[in-house]
Amino acid sequence: MKDKKTSIAVIGGGISGLTAAYWLMKKGHSITLFEKKSQVGGSIITERTEGYLVDYGPNSTLETSTALTELIRELGLEGQKIYGNEASNKRYIVRDGNLHPVPMKPGSFLTTRLFSLRSKLGLLMEPFIRPTAGDDISLADFVRHRLGDEFLDYAINPFVAGVYAGDPEKLSTSAAFPKLYALEKKYGSLIRGAIGGARERKKRNEVAKDRAKLFSFRDGMEVLPNKLAEKIGSGIVLNAEIKKIFSLEDGFQLDYLQHNKAARENFDRVLVAIPSKPLASLVGPLNPGFAAELKSIYYPPVAVVFTGFRASDVIRPLDGFGFLVPEIERRQILGSIWSSTIFPGRAPEGHVAFTTFVGGTRQPENTEMNETLLLKLVIDELNDLVGLRNEPVFTRMKKWAEAIPQYNVGYGKIQDLFTHMENEFPGLFIAGNIRKGISVGDSILCAHETVQKMNET
Repeated sequence: MKDKKTSIAVIGGGISGLTAAYWLMKKGHSITLFEKKSQVGGSIITERTEGYLVDYGPNSTLETSTALTELIRELGLEGQKIYGNEASNKRYIVRDGNLHPVPMKPGSFLTTRLFSLRSKLGLLMEPFIRPTAGDDISLADFVRHRLGDEFLDYAINPFVAGVYAGDPEKLSTSAAFPKLYALEKKYGSLIRGAIGGARERKKRNEVAKDRAKLFSFRDGMEVLPNKLAEKIGSGIVLNAEIKKIFSLEDGFQLDYLQHNKAARENFDRVLVAIPSKPLASLVGPLNPGFAAELKSIYYPPVAVVFTGFRASDVIRPLDGFGFLVPEIERRQILGSIWSSTIFPGRAPEGHVAFTTFVGGTRQPENTEMNETLLLKLVIDELNDLVGLRNEPVFTRMKKWAEAIPQYNVGYGKIQDLFTHMENEFPGLFIAGNIRKGISVGDSILCAHETVQKMNET
């Protein structure tokens, strides 16, 4: 593939498929990207109306890799790029009905009321605790072993709810948080590993997620997939659902429907970047066992509720990124982002905006409420935690029936199967947020690594 122009089908117009198609096109290959819906972008959806800017999916990403930074530069989006307000570095966790800032420095950790003195003293013993046993352990068991129950309840549990909408009792440490897992395996301690890992990242020109800069775009996250689509141009085929993939001696045959009309095309190679269930349907005829594993991946439902208020109607200063809610607090939301504090242009002058998340693995039933009840639930929680004088003046919401793939215990075997499938069917490649991470940055990096692999074979 190094010197030959190759016909490549990219299935899926989410951020992974788009970035992969763009990079492959740059290499001079003939690219056709098939997207089932009428627009690309996947879960990245932005709406601007009445002076508010609403991101219904990812609202930002982290500047963790040079591949992402270079992509934005190549696309000419540096003028659109905006970093999170300095105030957004402050993040809150709910404890006993109050918002407590997450301690980011040793001094603030010693004085915080988020953790008890016993837990603070226990942290000093972490370097002397033996490593966890086994290759696959739940994040909850991992944290209990190294840091104790209180850190699990008031640090890891809300964090997991905010990132995965998931449950640390089920998530796999090695699959969902591989770098954290690797620190313990290599250094025997998270504290020693944090020090040693920082040196290694500096050598690799990488940035840790907890230190990486948060950014978005002036016109919302949808700017990125829209610009990629513009670059790919006529290579994108919308309203096209791939129904079957057939392995041929010299490539692959794709059968698909476009506007309910059957079509068929042959390609030298295929890159698939779609959620696990439609992927299972496609690869089922090729490998039934792999398809069954894919169908087992759980995607919890999440409702995104965006509310705009007059600034004078919010009692508590919105002086941070927002807050996350530990499960032990028994509340009805996962957390809320103070969107208008993080980035400019998210609310009209004199107004503020919240993006609140409901459901997940914790309370999937809450997403089944009608919009009136769901909005009331969110307003009641916001009122209790930040204080409201009046009803919102602007509301929007979106329910994601299957939001985020859960990298639960045992997921490492599924990740191994991706490699097995690629080896069994040369020319077939798999990318996306089911492969190596769920964030926008992870998905782009996965696409980058997959394209590099395609260029090397």
